[in-house]
Amino acid sequence: MRRVGKQIVAITLAAAMMGSLTPEACTFLQTEVVYAAETNDVVYENSDKVTIEDMDFSGLDAEDWGNKKETVYGYTNDSVRKVNASFRLKTKVTIDEEAYASLGTDGYVKVQPIAKLGEGWTYTKPGSLKELKQDSFTKEGDVYTTELEASYKLDDESTLMEIDFEVVGAKVKGSISFSDVSVINEASTPAVKRTELYRSEDAKTTEPIDFAGLDEEDWNGAGKITFAYDDSIKGSLGNVNEEYELTAKVTLDEASYQSLAADKAHLNIQGVTKLGSDRGWNNSTDCQWLQQDSFTKVGENYSADLKVKFSGITPDTLMDVEFVLVGTGFKGTVTFSNVVLTNLSSDKQELTKQEPTVLSDLNDESQVNLWAGETGYQYFHGGEENAAPELSYDANGGDGRLKVSLDYTANSGESWSEAKVKFTPETPADISNYNQVSVDLIYPENSNISKIKFFSNSGINKDTSIDSSEAADAGNGYKKVTVTLGFSPSATPMDDLTIGLIGANSSFAGDVYLDNLILSQKDASGDFVTITATPNTDGTQAKTEATDKTLTMTDPDASNSAKALYAYLQGLTESDQVLFGHQNDVSRSVGTKDALGDVHDVTGSVSGIFGIDSLALFGSEAGGTDAASALQNSIDYSKKAAKNGAIVTLSTHMPNFTNAKIKKNADGTYDFYNCDFNEAKDLSGDSLKKILPGGEKNEVFKAYLDTIAFYANALEKENIPVIFRPFHEDTGGWFWWGSANTAESYRSLYAYTRDYLESKGVHNMLYVYSPNGPLETEAEYMSRYPGDACVDILAFDYYNDFNTYPAESDTSFFDHLDQTCQVVSSLAKQHNKLAAISETGVRVMKKDGSDNEGLLVKNNPVSEAKSGVNWYQKVNDIAKKNDMPYYMVWANFSDTNFYVPYKYSDTMGQEMINEFIDYYNNEDSVFGNGTNFYGNIDKYAGVKTDNYKDVSGYMVAPFDMDTILKPTVLKASVSNAGEVSFVVKDTAKGKQLTLPAAKGSDGFYTAQLTQKEMDQIGKTDVASITLVADGKELSTITNLSIGKEKEKAPAGVLENFDYYVGSNGLLDAAYGGNSAAGCSSSFTLDQEHKADGTYGAAFNYKLKTTGSEVWTGLVNASLGNTDFSAYNALKFWTKLDGKGQKVVVQIKAGGEEYEVYLTNLAKTEDAYEVTVPFSAFKGKTGGKLSGDALKDVQAFGLWCNSNPAGSAVDVESVLYFDAFKGTTISDAEAAKADADGLIAVKQTSQSGNNGGNSSSGSSTSGGNSGSTTTPDTGNTTPDTKPSETRKTDKTFENIAKDTNATLTVEKNDKGEVTGARAQLDKTVKNASETKKTTISADVVAKLVQEAGTSDISITQTTKNASGKVMNSVSVNAKDLQAGKKLTLVKVDKKTGEKVLISSRTYKVSKDGTVTADTKDAGDYVLLNEKDAKALSSKILKSVALKDTKKTVANGKKAKVTFDKNLNMENVKNITYTSSKKSVVTVNKNGTIVAKKAGKAVVKVKVTLKNGKTKTVKMTIKVTK
Repeated sequence: MRRVGKQIVAITLAAAMMGSLTPEACTFLQTEVVYAAETNDVVYENSDKVTIEDMDFSGLDAEDWGNKKETVYGYTNDSVRKVNASFRLKTKVTIDEEAYASLGTDGYVKVQPIAKLGEGWTYTKPGSLKELKQDSFTKEGDVYTTELEASYKLDDESTLMEIDFEVVGAKVKGSISFSDVSVINEASTPAVKRTELYRSEDAKTTEPIDFAGLDEEDWNGAGKITFAYDDSIKGSLGNVNEEYELTAKVTLDEASYQSLAADKAHLNIQGVTKLGSDRGWNNSTDCQWLQQDSFTKVGENYSADLKVKFSGITPDTLMDVEFVLVGTGFKGTVTFSNVVLTNLSSDKQELTKQEPTVLSDLNDESQVNLWAGETGYQYFHGGEENAAPELSYDANGGDGRLKVSLDYTANSGESWSEAKVKFTPETPADISNYNQVSVDLIYPENSNISKIKFFSNSGINKDTSIDSSEAADAGNGYKKVTVTLGFSPSATPMDDLTIGLIGANSSFAGDVYLDNLILSQKDASGDFVTITATPNTDGTQAKTEATDKTLTMTDPDASNSAKALYAYLQGLTESDQVLFGHQNDVSRSVGTKDALGDVHDVTGSVSGIFGIDSLALFGSEAGGTDAASALQNSIDYSKKAAKNGAIVTLSTHMPNFTNAKIKKNADGTYDFYNCDFNEAKDLSGDSLKKILPGGEKNEVFKAYLDTIAFYANALEKENIPVIFRPFHEDTGGWFWWGSANTAESYRSLYAYTRDYLESKGVHNMLYVYSPNGPLETEAEYMSRYPGDACVDILAFDYYNDFNTYPAESDTSFFDHLDQTCQVVSSLAKQHNKLAAISETGVRVMKKDGSDNEGLLVKNNPVSEAKSGVNWYQKVNDIAKKNDMPYYMVWANFSDTNFYVPYKYSDTMGQEMINEFIDYYNNEDSVFGNGTNFYGNIDKYAGVKTDNYKDVSGYMVAPFDMDTILKPTVLKASVSNAGEVSFVVKDTAKGKQLTLPAAKGSDGFYTAQLTQKEMDQIGKTDVASITLVADGKELSTITNLSIGKEKEKAPAGVLENFDYYVGSNGLLDAAYGGNSAAGCSSSFTLDQEHKADGTYGAAFNYKLKTTGSEVWTGLVNASLGNTDFSAYNALKFWTKLDGKGQKVVVQIKAGGEEYEVYLTNLAKTEDAYEVTVPFSAFKGKTGGKLSGDALKDVQAFGLWCNSNPAGSAVDVESVLYFDAFKGTTISDAEAAKADADGLIAVKQTSQSGNNGGNSSSGSSTSGGNSGSTTTPDTGNTTPDTKPSETRKTDKTFENIAKDTNATLTVEKNDKGEVTGARAQLDKTVKNASETKKTTISADVVAKLVQEAGTSDISITQTTKNASGKVMNSVSVNAKDLQAGKKLTLVKVDKKTGEKVLISSRTYKVSKDGTVTADTKDAGDYVLLNEKDAKALSSKILKSVALKDTKKTVANGKKAKVTFDKNLNMENVKNITYTSSKKSVVTVNKNGTIVAKKAGKAVVKVKVTLKNGKTKTVKMTIKVTK
């Protein structure tokens, strides 16, 4: 009734309404409305003409939407006007002579047709607007006309109710009319499915915002506010889709609302999401403009709804949600609440075949007018603020292209410096039937342009890496590559396209070229296969017969659910059935259609085992706005999985409990919400020792375990047991609980964790021990086994890794898996336990080498088509053969990190989807719909059980390798024992004593080691303490120092093997390792092969493979020295074996692993002293080993990989190392490095005599389950061997007046000069002669002739008559060319840094002589123009404030403080100004005085001694 009434009013009063809306501004011509037939794509046509008579934007230089003109065009018959999700509106636009003339050359009009849709008459804008300029119109009688088309894209079909037009413009005045309007439906698009990914009701308010003084939006300066609404999501909720929307409620208080009453005042808000592990920044493709009339009064405040959309996004995990605010006139705060992110998805749309559209081939020069430089992001173009690159046309012999002149020098420290180039087509490009855009990039190899980003109003907003392996040689040192980006087709025409050229730590200054910008089609479905297999609706049903075996339970108080689960798993082994497990099965997925995840989407059932991690319980994998909601989400996920039949297993990636991210709450509890996977890999702080009883972090650890207990007990209320797998992969060195700790320490950690959980009433858990595989012997497995009293299930983690691209099929993994299963299954039977494969999966290296997390979309080496084997079925068969009731693969986090096939559409899926369905249908594989567990718990719980009664126990204090200098308490936990004691022994001398232990009220056994007893043992570095109960040795800790400190390496030593007191046991304890199947390595001390001191080390290794690259390595994460920032290189001694394997030196610093390869040296058997500039180490994630990273060296490792990759290798050999230490080398020395980055000098003595030192190792990291990161692969091996350097010195007496010279020349064994330096010593009689230094052309000529090269580093030292050195000046001879301008800088003797003196340059004379002023004592360097510019840029970058924001109380003072990296010796002067002196004042010394409440900006202009300037800002908030 309401809708009909509204329609009647609309039809009856149309003319009156037109006049009343815009008095005297509109005329309305009533003509017949022609309705299209329902079968026609045209759903509305109207030839009416509506005119806006008073369009006047003549006083505006830019459009102002607050001053728009608008008119209602007409109403429609809503009973038949159905529009599809995509439709177009066409109209004829007419302007009069006055308007046409006023447009001139720089005036324009923008027309925005508005469609009002649905019962709510929703105001709907088109996707983009076109600027109408004078040349857009054609004369037609006395007027000028043009055709306008606008496109609309909805989430679903709707009803057309009304059509309006809005007009803005600049420098135009006259009348404008609209006629011949038609609305045309586009082909139906798939229905959009909306899936809520994130929701938060929290109200969060910005800091005070002040746009009151702005006349226009400031997107690049202080007028842009970024508000982080929620930065705690951290990937916990899953992936965003290619398209999604962000909605929010925006609230203003009274004062903020009233500020929008000012003329043109408004807010413009853009949504921002950060995605993936690198937190990539993604803007919404639209913004929402909010004026005062956008808000509605709600109580005492005013609210508006915000809705922005994201399109063309690469799906990745959501990390945080933010908002960007700009505006004019507004002053106050903005509150965001009810924030919801909704994924939008639809079935993949088939494209109609269409030829590519060439947007710009630049074959004629006129096309360059379609291109323009645009202000970049962190791109200064060599200056001091964001700027645009310079563009010009390059005819290129008839094959024209766009020349882009770039200068990244001022941003060389930025990992993302984006120079922007904008293309604007003459008419908007239709991209509704295209899904990729490409451009040719012609670039020099040294440009360090790593990515290209495409951005368009039509929804394209993505970046893509440049694949240099696909680049062709373009001549003159240039490469040419076609960079292609996929996107989602859009009904919104593309008005423009911005191309961002992204420099990564690039100092490139020069030209690149763009050519052939093309739209085309890629059929993404070609990456997928048709789903031909049909899953069995009922699934394979587990046989429900209970075992008649008596089961030994480690928990005497085990719940019925735990007993039942243990019996159920035993029964599966007897019936030869295997549960399939999948981590995060119902909580994370690639697809978005099925709420139960990818496995359910593919098969109709969840997996038989649902894996969840403690990261979910505490927030970062299960979402929630705080720890409590994260825990509840985890409980709900687990219940959901169990409801669908899955058994629950919990793993832990606990944070290092010394990590600063752990917060203590006011009530004494602890908050772990901000901790993620990285904190599990934090190897600092000796965490394990600190969390056991008596340790300083024990309370923190117990707080963590309390949450696990709460989770377990919550599930027990629902009769849901848990398979608990703590501290997995402990034999690797990547987690803090791993091999950096001794076996006894690990056993204590595991046992204490179990004891504590049971003390909290947890009795529904089965405990799993799972070191990393592969394994060859039982001894390997048992080396860190926590003990029969602690473990119910013996398991292991082992991945099928392919570390090269492209990877070739290799099924040897199954042999190693079977061998490992045999070892573990045999042990399980011996110890009356169950066995399982606790974690596995396939990890294949990506094409770009970025990682090997999970499967590829296509071309997997393990696909049945390539390998002839169904991978999932084969693993299942091996598990079944070895009596293992389940195996579990890791999680589907995204389409770049998944372990189970997923659906692409209803009919297509990832290439292994059919074989996965075949596996699901197999009679031996059990999924959730066939477990038959939860309905039979009582039956299973009735089996015979026995409890573990043997004596057991573990040490609590002290620990292996501890130092005991004073009397101390020995403490242990022991069960089922009568008599307990500690045996203390000096293993070197054999002295020992026994200390009886007493049980305390806390349940622990203790004994006092007194000073008298310490004296009896004597001072030793190799003491042991053995825990004995009823005559049984339960635990032995070793390598303790009693009565003396352990010797420590001096500063600068990384590792030199002289500080292990000659004990291979101590050395072995320091290094943890990791090896591929069939490979191994170990260290032993060696007194023959060394550089200096008493010991070097022999790295004994074995590599064996039939093809896949394999590896072995050792790492030390307990370094004596961790700060190497005083050095710029690493020096060490080595003697390799000539086997040509890939030997890797690895350093972990600042959380990243860096590597250098000894590729050339590996072919030699000689001893070498090797120096490696830290700059030659390659970061695993692209970082540089410098600065702060070198202050935090966390680990050191040595690795050996099979080489060449893909070839069979069977090697067992020894490599020798010694004397790893930090050193400082000159730029000239660094330039001598070979292709591997090494400066290798052959040693005459093969046992070495050159000094050195070292410490130890890097860790391997894990994937999202403790996966193994090994040294990077794929480096080719050059045919050359390292050259032997020969050095000669020649002395020149009186080479010039009062000047002697020494020339040193180094040559390789081919006679080629590899380095040259000259030392000139000049003695002067008069002090005045020291004030100038002249380096004579004649002297330089003699040196060049003698050296055979002009690349000579010359240093001239000036001494007075008494022999005192007054100064020195260094210069490279090749820079002494006539006319060159050189800059003199001074060298800081403490830091070695070059310091500016003045802006003066010194010109080299015609004959090649240069004279510089050196009036002050010191060391100087003459730099060429390039080096001087680079130094200036580096110093300018260091000009930064310690704080860019500061809050000061009214009447108080504050001080402007510069960042510590700024050397004030480079600064000439500093000026300070305040934007609002009424709020704050600032004096010439940078002292700020707060005058009244408010906000002001202090600008600080820094002028360097070379005249360059940089202005930095500090925002001051003054409180009352």
